[in-house]
Formats: sequence, C-alpha cells, structure tokens
Amino acid sequence: MRAANMPMTRADVSRPRVTAVIPAHNMEEFLERAILSAVRQTYPELDIVVVDDGSTDGTRAIAERMGASHERIRVETIANSGVAAARNLGTELARSTYVAYLDGDDLWHPEKIEKQVAALAVHGHDGEWAACYTLSRYADVGDRVLGNGPLVEARGDFFLKHLYRNHMGNGSCLMVRRDAALAVGGFDPGYAQRGIGGLEDYEFQLKLLRRYKIELVDEFLVGYRVRKGQMSDDMGRMSRARLSTIEAILADCDLSDAERREVLAHARVVAAYREAVSGDFLRALATFGRSMAESPRLTSRWIAELASVRVGQWRSRQSSPTPQAGEDQLALHSFCEFDPRDGTGTGGEVNIQPRARLAAFREHPAGQRPAEEVRADRSSEDRSARSAS
Repeated sequence: MRAANMPMTRADVSRPRVTAVIPAHNMEEFLERAILSAVRQTYPELDIVVVDDGSTDGTRAIAERMGASHERIRVETIANSGVAAARNLGTELARSTYVAYLDGDDLWHPEKIEKQVAALAVHGHDGEWAACYTLSRYADVGDRVLGNGPLVEARGDFFLKHLYRNHMGNGSCLMVRRDAALAVGGFDPGYAQRGIGGLEDYEFQLKLLRRYKIELVDEFLVGYRVRKGQMSDDMGRMSRARLSTIEAILADCDLSDAERREVLAHARVVAAYREAVSGDFLRALATFGRSMAESPRLTSRWIAELASVRVGQWRSRQSSPTPQAGEDQLALHSFCEFDPRDGTGTGGEVNIQPRARLAAFREHPAGQRPAEEVRADRSSEDRSARSAS
C-alpha cells in the first residue's frame, strides 16, 4: 500500500520503478495465482495495484487477504465499468516510471518484468522507445500449457504492420512508460459501454505506435488463460470490434489513401470470414459486400491470400492430429515449468499444434480441475505467499 505512493528517487534512473496493474472482475478462481505471479517477479522495484472492477464474488476478499500479506499490494474497488476503466485507474494511481498490465486470470513468468526493463534500458527510459511486449503461451484453467502463441518479430515503429495483425495478442504482455500511457489517453472505456469490449488493448497499442516505438522480448513470458466464456471466445463480436477500431484509427492517421484502402479491405475480409465462421452469415455477407463495392480488386486479392493461409493451416492440422479430450493430460506441464526461450526457434511448438489443442480444449471439459486439486494448490500457494513476504 505504501509502496504504490512512494515518490521516485535517484535510484529510479538506473532501476526504474514498475507498477503491476491487475484489473479483476469476478476472478476468484484465478486472481490469487495472477497476483502471486506478480509478487514472485525477480525485479525488486515493483509495486502492485489490484483494481476490483465491481466483482460480485470473492475477488475483493482474495485481493485484500493478499494485500495484508504483501505491503507492495494496493487494492482499489470501483463500480463495474470494464477492464479499460480499471486499467486507467491503476495507471493513474501508479507512482512509477512504468506500468505493466496483468489480467486477473493470466500469469507472468518470474523474469518478465526484469527482462522488459533490461530491453528498454538499452534505449534509455525517457525517449521514443516507450513500451515493451513479450510472447505468450496458452494455458488452461489449471495453469497447464496448451501451446505457444504466435512467434512475432515486430519491434520499433510497426504501426502499419499492427493494423494488419495484432502482434501482441493480449493485454498481459505489455509494459509501458506511464507518461506515454497517459499521453495517448489510456484505454477507451467506450468499448465496454457499447457492449463490444475485448479490443481495448489493440486500440491502445495502435495509439502508442502512432507516437512511440515498442520493443520486443521474444520469449514466452506470459501465460494467457484459455477458458470458456471469456471475451475472446465470441469471434463474431470480436471481429466487429476489431473492424470498428481500425476504421476509427484510419479516420485520424497519416497513412496515404492507398494504404488506408488496403488496410480497410483487409480488415473487412477478415471480419467477414470470422462472422461467417461464427454463424452470422447475413452480417458476413453485408461486410463482404461493402468491401467489394468500395475496393473490388483489393478485396479479391485479400480473399485469395486468406484462402491460401487457411488451406496451409488445414494441411498442417492433418499432419498433426488433435488428441481426444483427456488423452494426454499427464503430458501437460505447468506454465512456469517451461524455459521461456523454449519454442522460440523454428519447429519449437510445445506438445502439438496450439490451435488444434485449443480447439479440442474448447470442445471438451479437458481443462476442468478436480476440487481437491484446486484446494491443494491454494494451500501450497498460501505457504509460498507467506515465505515470499
């Protein structure tokens, strides 16, 4: 509590202070593990702000219990306003050079913050390099790794590339200089108000990339939770939010007319494809028709490229058959058991094709943990928390 309000000192120049901002709405099943992954960071100059976003379960009680054991943890509660508002509050409360966002159901590798600070130290902590992101692994509800997230190489000024592809993928991999986060206006709470939450991260990243450079630590330092009912499960809604975000960004940026048309045609083809996959065929047809009417040549080209990618993915799945639910659960390992560098080279997938395993996971109850296993883990975590404090 006290640490979150401590004034910056000369030591911050060489070892800048970082605040972990953890937004949480009804996260009682996962929050303790998320907080512990922040507490166990090897970087010592770290404060933690947990923002309870109007939870109706035991989220706040868990956060307060852990705050009582760790003086670096500060707990705040707001009326349910969405993840953007919760992150913005945490950013405002921070008294540090950097803020790093950790969703209440995700995990950090112990070395995440230390490696991000080191990567930005090369450029200096007050210049155009204002943020740093990492790679992520997919984890089930029991923290077991389902597969690797995408390998990416984008660093520096990659605004245009990011319009075509979300290189970061989730909000828990980004650490950003606090003054830069405030300068671009933070996260937009309007997404939650319009009922299309889930793309706040992506818009925030694009706003940063319009003004600053972003570094990459190409190691798997985030465990991104995959579970039923999360926002990213709704492919149709997410595709509409993504398209809306790109349209808004394009309306106010310095790209040429040709670049705008190309980006927009690509975004609409992707949106139409995802709407069709989610079963919303009428909306998909409308999105596709609008794209063809405005940019027929570009739309046709992107359709051909998307089809080529999907055929390649289908062939890859055929060569790596998906295991049946529960077939290889003993082969799954916990997120922190992996070296974060494993899988960063070519052919380094964890276990099997990540997407295939994710598809199997979403279709079957493979990720459910027995109640006695959860209780045993919590007992072990309690002991670890006391020793860490």
